Amino acid sequence: MPAQSSLSEECGGENAALLLLKFLKIRQEHKMCNCYIASVEIKMRPEVQAVVLAAGPGMRMTALTATSPKCLLPLATLPMLAFPLHLLQQAGLEEATVVVAAGEEVRVSKVVEQCGLTINVDSAPVNTSTDPGTADSLRHILHKIKRNVDDVVIVSSDLVTDVKLQDVLDFHRAHGSTLTALTAPLTPPQHQPAPGPKTKPFTSSDVMVTESESGRLVLVVAGGDYDHTLTLPSVRSSKAPLLVSTSLLDAHLYIVKRSILEQCLAKESACQDMGSFKAEILPYIVSRQFQPQNKEAGPDEDFESLVSQYNTSVVMSRHHTSASFSSITCYAYKHQGLCVRVNTIPTYWDINRRMYSLIDKVLPGLSEPRRHPSAQIHEKAQVSEDSVVGAGTLVSEKTNITSCVLASHCRVDPMARLSNSVLAHHTAITSGCVVENSLVRASLNHKCVLKNCIVTDSSRIQEGKTYMNEILEATPEFV
Repeated sequence: MPAQSSLSEECGGENAALLLLKFLKIRQEHKMCNCYIASVEIKMRPEVQAVVLAAGPGMRMTALTATSPKCLLPLATLPMLAFPLHLLQQAGLEEATVVVAAGEEVRVSKVVEQCGLTINVDSAPVNTSTDPGTADSLRHILHKIKRNVDDVVIVSSDLVTDVKLQDVLDFHRAHGSTLTALTAPLTPPQHQPAPGPKTKPFTSSDVMVTESESGRLVLVVAGGDYDHTLTLPSVRSSKAPLLVSTSLLDAHLYIVKRSILEQCLAKESACQDMGSFKAEILPYIVSRQFQPQNKEAGPDEDFESLVSQYNTSVVMSRHHTSASFSSITCYAYKHQGLCVRVNTIPTYWDINRRMYSLIDKVLPGLSEPRRHPSAQIHEKAQVSEDSVVGAGTLVSEKTNITSCVLASHCRVDPMARLSNSVLAHHTAITSGCVVENSLVRASLNHKCVLKNCIVTDSSRIQEGKTYMNEILEATPEFV
């Protein structure tokens, strides 16, 4: 009876025809050996490179980022950077280039080991003293983009989502897209108000114009780049219905053809003075879809015509966009699940408070217990079921903790009471403290009462005092 065999091949991006030839050759060899092939499993190496933008200073949450890089701020018990890295890992990516502020390379490289991830991280430091934009950071690491990849995934370190990146990649390839942007319905925080002074900051929404059925991006205007009114230019003659939305979140996750990205970031390009990828380069690429072509037909156009006529694959090859910058299409992938950019204090507060119920959604397959086995919780301590307790944290007797997040290596002394609050790594709470609805990033060494406060400097706390709706951070008087 002929023997059965199962073959698994690692293929470095060969096209369908080459794979078929290899398959037929292997099949013929097996026939000569009086065998036949029952199944063939072909593992395609993703022609994708990932870049995580993690050098941002967090200008909209400086009360927290003055003492820590934003990408290392804890979300529940993990640093923020762990979430996009896990997203990439789940999609099968084995490595990622992480753009970090110079001097933070070692701390960032430890995130993988600390969080039990397997993805390899290549830290790319940038000088943040000149406040570079995201496009500037990408230019700085352009030499790290590999020539053998078709697409580059660009993702911000502050993204928390339950989207499956593989679904976005499949959408991108099936549509032959040059650029695909992840979007989601813009939802307000569920836990309000955030600690600190009561303010109502005004932030204008992004404007996205898409074809209602296909999802093709027609126009993008970043929030803050327009006044109270916005005039939409006539950008196309298509009769396809258009959807104008100010209620979509640009998740700052983009899949871009490498060739287009290189052209935009190259010296002497039309984008050479653009500092922001989202606010400037993204709208520019989208607008280029509708630029009239006046140049005479040449070899490139003939090549494109032949490819369009005879290539029936739904997956565009790298040659489709390398010949001409004009043959581009941009799409918005609309995710209906969880998608949050943690780039403000209200969103940071909200996602931390919700993390107990979100861990399984945003970190599928990663064993991250809500109460770490190394945490020591005294049998006479009262800790609610919806509280998260990190590694090495010590909770003493006669304490009461309700709906809180305690990051790793915290210490809560006896007779302390905490409710609806978040403690950062290595935070100590002395006996008798009462902490309600507060975000604490510095140890409380004096008995006090905190209500709706943010604390990042322990020297601001005085014995026996009550603080309400304050941000207690380092100021010139206390430095």
